[in-house]
Amino acid sequence: MKIAELGKATVQAELTVRREMAIRIGRQVAFLVVAAVFGLLAVLSGHALLWAFAYQTLGFSVLGAAILVFAVDAVMALLFLLLGRRSIMTPTEIRARFAREHALNELRQALALTAVTSAIAGPVGRQALRGLMHLVRSLFGRKGGI
Repeated sequence: MKIAELGKATVQAELTVRREMAIRIGRQVAFLVVAAVFGLLAVLSGHALLWAFAYQTLGFSVLGAAILVFAVDAVMALLFLLLGRRSIMTPTEIRARFAREHALNELRQALALTAVTSAIAGPVGRQALRGLMHLVRSLFGRKGGI
């Protein structure tokens, strides 16, 4: 009965870990989608506006304005790429991982104890006990007729 309960606890912990991982990966995908959308919009609309602002208002040359636009795009893409690549486990996922490992260790110990118990109580154990008793009788039994 204990093995079934430990197995059930292990499965529950594993399901919690998988659910939390799915949420975390979903969050990462959402950040990456936002980064892609922002990158596309920046390419489509922001280039012309930033280039014109740098050229006319700030007094940049044509090449300087183009370099400024490229630098701003690269910084924004890098920022959202870093946000999308970040993978921080939530406290629930950490607790679920600990619970899973604890349940697996308990299950391994229970299975090992069951294997030892069944070997001792089973046919192999009985045969070994018979052999041991035969050895004890032969050592302490009579040797010849005194």
